[in-house]
Amino acid sequence: MKVSFLVTYFNQQEYVEKSIGSILNIKKNYEWEILVGDDGSTDSTLEKVNEFVKKYPDKIKVFVMDREDDKKYDSVKRASANRLNLIKNMTGDLFCIIDGDDYFCDITFVEQAVKIFEKNIDISIVTFGYKYVKNMVDTKKIMLPKKYSNRIVNPKVYLMSYYIHAGACVYRKNWGKERERYLDNLGFYDDNNILINNLNYGKMFYIPKIIYAYRQNDSSVFNSMDKIEQAVLNVEGLDIDVKLVDDKYKESILIRNIFSIKIMFSNRKKLKYVLGEEKYKKYYNASVKIDDSLAYSIFNYELLDLKTKSKIFIIIYILWIKKFMVALKERVFAKN
Repeated sequence: MKVSFLVTYFNQQEYVEKSIGSILNIKKNYEWEILVGDDGSTDSTLEKVNEFVKKYPDKIKVFVMDREDDKKYDSVKRASANRLNLIKNMTGDLFCIIDGDDYFCDITFVEQAVKIFEKNIDISIVTFGYKYVKNMVDTKKIMLPKKYSNRIVNPKVYLMSYYIHAGACVYRKNWGKERERYLDNLGFYDDNNILINNLNYGKMFYIPKIIYAYRQNDSSVFNSMDKIEQAVLNVEGLDIDVKLVDDKYKESILIRNIFSIKIMFSNRKKLKYVLGEEKYKKYYNASVKIDDSLAYSIFNYELLDLKTKSKIFIIIYILWIKKFMVALKERVFAKN
């Protein structure tokens, strides 16, 4: 099997050595390649990347996206396009995703994943744990409960209750050009979208160890938002996620996001006041572009007919009850 390591950058010159270095440190008894996607950096990111290319000219390939000066870009869609371009150009059977400012913190996980994939043709994702890092200090470790260790994880259970960073996984590339075109047209292949997409093509296997370091800071865009704006963003995110999965998984994604749905719905009448005119228009216009958008329905709830209003209210209520039952079930199993 061949493994493709896909790393993306945008003006992250200070992290290049750590991120690419962490890939090179991984033990490799298999074929491998590193594909670097640069989103038009204007600092020294490319220069630092090319230093590695000179050392490994047959292993590292670089793809640079055009960027127009003074043009505003959607950061998520740009990141998605950057990753999808690497997906289209990779030659591996398996792939790993890494953000330019993050790094791998284990050297044997890929070998472990390869063995799992070789023995189980029906597995599409081998997932691990990850950690948050702030100022080079580990702040929090995220792993699935011990009961899921070294076994297949039910996708519905995972989607309803858990989150693993996309970088803490090894994926099988068992989908082709048609799916690539679909993702291109959708315009989103970032973070959670990456893992969710692969759930359509096989099972998830979990190995309990930390392999990925995710840098996060209090000034990040998401952390700077209040809870209502975060909820709106999450609801628009689930509008995309449900388009990445088979119908059998859609309810699980809705249950996963019920807290955000409830917050957005409960505050629907004051969204324009809380968000401000500019942000309100941005989120509203984004929802307009998504077919069957739940966010759009909440934005326009007061304009809907009574029957549609009642349907949405009942759906939210049912999802809330199901989320409670899922949480209760997980808590009972954890005690046992």
